[in-house]
Amino acid sequence: MLKAIAVFVKNLTSGGAEKQSVLLAKALAGDYDVHYIIFNGWNVHQKYMDMLGYDGRIHVCRLSGGRIGRFRAFVAYLKQNEIKAVFSYLTAANVYACMAGRMAGAEVYTGLRNAELPSLKLMADRLMANYFAKRAIANCYSGRNNFVSKGFKSRKVSVIPNCFENISPYSVKVSNSFLRIITVGRFVPQKDYETAIRAIAELKKASTTGFSFVIVGYGKLESQVRRWVKEYGVDDCTQIFINPDNIMELLCGADIYLSTSIFEGTSNSIMEAMNANLPIVATNVGDNEYLVLENKNGYLHNVGDFIGISKTLLKLIGNEKLRQSLGRESKNLLSENFSMDLLRQRYIQLLKGK
Repeated sequence: MLKAIAVFVKNLTSGGAEKQSVLLAKALAGDYDVHYIIFNGWNVHQKYMDMLGYDGRIHVCRLSGGRIGRFRAFVAYLKQNEIKAVFSYLTAANVYACMAGRMAGAEVYTGLRNAELPSLKLMADRLMANYFAKRAIANCYSGRNNFVSKGFKSRKVSVIPNCFENISPYSVKVSNSFLRIITVGRFVPQKDYETAIRAIAELKKASTTGFSFVIVGYGKLESQVRRWVKEYGVDDCTQIFINPDNIMELLCGADIYLSTSIFEGTSNSIMEAMNANLPIVATNVGDNEYLVLENKNGYLHNVGDFIGISKTLLKLIGNEKLRQSLGRESKNLLSENFSMDLLRQRYIQLLKGK
């Protein structure tokens, strides 16, 4: 009989951590009896429910009722299904999982899904990792280094990077005299859209080649992003798409990917761009140095360096052969280092204590 394990989230809403939790469940479903448990069972994104539903090997449990009742049901579910290991995602889920795991006799692996955490969440996750969890799993090396420097026990924190599902075969970009630069991300301070827009404004001054800037995202800073586009004079060459359903199509129709984040973990958005065969121009934060190898599949810049970023974009716009070469290497790096099968192998080794 297969060993029973659980993947546990507080909510299954649209986000990088939630997506990776679903991919983990799918990756391990052939090796373990996998249960996917949602604490707030009503708060789900249908896209991710569909991903779980397509795989008949995964048991989905959506808890309901009051908070105390849901917690009791969670503990009972772990006991009834003889679940031996729980992989939780994000701070609240980590706390619930550690408490429930102790009561049900299950080992808990908490999830650290970014390179930085707010102070209160940091304290909670540090307590869980150091004293209650079997291990904490960081999705990036920069995050692990940061957390260990802030009191997490080094031996209790492992790194398993995010993965990318369904990596497509490489295809050559169609030559186009009118180029598209694209960026994808939530409209939050972390993504530093002002730097991206300022870089585009500098590029507009210097370039004689036609181009458009495509912004794909959603969030509380949408109005500010739109103001920056107008203030920096790039509204005539910028398109903004709010949480569209065809992000992969937009990426595949682009020529260059731009990321100007202030901090990151392992960037899902950059991996999506790599799958679309794009050269990457990004800030050197988080684990971007593992995704973007200088002069191999893209270029890294310091945070806020809109002048340097604009010069790199100008170089890429003027060199189709270079764009093609970097884009091909993006696909190679993604396939070699961030596949679902590699994620599966890493988690199996973790569970076997290797």
